[in-house]
Amino acid sequence: MVGFVAAAWLVGQAVGGLGSRLALLQAAEDFRVENKVYVGSDKEPRTESTTLFYQGLVYDYLKEPAEVTVFDAPHRRFILLDTSRRLKTELSADEVAALNHNLRDWAARQTDPYLQFLAAPKFEEQFDEQTGTLALTSPWISYRVITQVADNPAVARQYREFSDWYTLLNTRLNPGSKLPFARLSLNEALEKRGRIPKEVHLTMRSKRGLPFQKVTVRSEHHLVTTLLQSDRDRIRQTDEFMGMFRAVDFGEYQKPSR
Repeated sequence: MVGFVAAAWLVGQAVGGLGSRLALLQAAEDFRVENKVYVGSDKEPRTESTTLFYQGLVYDYLKEPAEVTVFDAPHRRFILLDTSRRLKTELSADEVAALNHNLRDWAARQTDPYLQFLAAPKFEEQFDEQTGTLALTSPWISYRVITQVADNPAVARQYREFSDWYTLLNTRLNPGSKLPFARLSLNEALEKRGRIPKEVHLTMRSKRGLPFQKVTVRSEHHLVTTLLQSDRDRIRQTDEFMGMFRAVDFGEYQKPSR
């Protein structure tokens, strides 16, 4: 699973703050976002997903493998559904926040400047009002984002809240993945301008092997401000799956299918 910080979101200060922000998703707009992620010069997307925001919950549908992540902010939890194996598991938002807190503290204590940056990233930020292009640059990680105005500020806020949490969740789902705090900085920069991303270009200096290698990732995001009946039907089916699928612990859920 692939799958957006003010000082309050530098998790070392704000595990409690993370929890308090869960309530913000409860007064919510309904909308959808179609997502595609490309790696390097790939012509075909590496991953595709659809994210549905509905009545304070967020349903994220990964195309391949067929998985669903439901972010249930009112109950401070993520519900993961494997539709092929008909399994479900839960992770608490507090657990996800605590893990990222610990990882940030660990990285901040290291002498490696790359890890120190990942723990507390600092960017040079530029925004072009005419083109709506936002750039965050650093020696390690840089973002160039083609943005669009969110006509409703609530949409920008909800998109940021879910994107923050989904980025934190990715650290739990994929051990060894890049720390999330750079992306959280981008999310904050977008929301404070009342914008959401249409296209994100990420350039990283990967530390796998010597010398450093440049890695590029591009994601596309298409916002639709209303839900179709087919979206509502999909959500209804997902709610049924949550009641039907066999509940397992996270360790068993992560085991590959035989």
